[in-house]
Amino acid sequence: MDTYDKRCQLGASRRRLEDAQALHNYQRWAGAIYLGGYAIECSLKSLICYEEGKTNFKDTRIFQKRLQGASLHNLTSLLDSLPTLQRTIQLERTGTYKKAWKVVSSLWHNDELRYSDKTGEKKDSQEFIQAVQTLHKFLLDKQGEIS
Repeated sequence: MDTYDKRCQLGASRRRLEDAQALHNYQRWAGAIYLGGYAIECSLKSLICYEEGKTNFKDTRIFQKRLQGASLHNLTSLLDSLPTLQRTIQLERTGTYKKAWKVVSSLWHNDELRYSDKTGEKKDSQEFIQAVQTLHKFLLDKQGEIS
């Protein structure tokens, strides 16, 4: 299985969101945030493939130019490669997507969360999961997918 395949990324985004919700329900706040961030990362990667007409993330411009190693997980770098989406988030009238992006990008520090021995905060996890649900649906809708 090629984990860089668009369909794999899309499927992983759905499963990591389910995992994040389950961890949240079991009061595993930091884990919920960690996996929720991966749901957004995977959905962004599949959207990049969709926008470029590629079936594999390795074939995208961002991967071939500069995105490798730890930067493969940087949500801001991934969003930067989607200028139309970035504009939509910034200009959307209700501010829903902008607020959700701010929550996700401010709380998801994947390296810190990956090795954290803390349980995290319930309030942060609730806000984060809600923001991830909003963004995930938005990102999948942009690809003609059902969340």
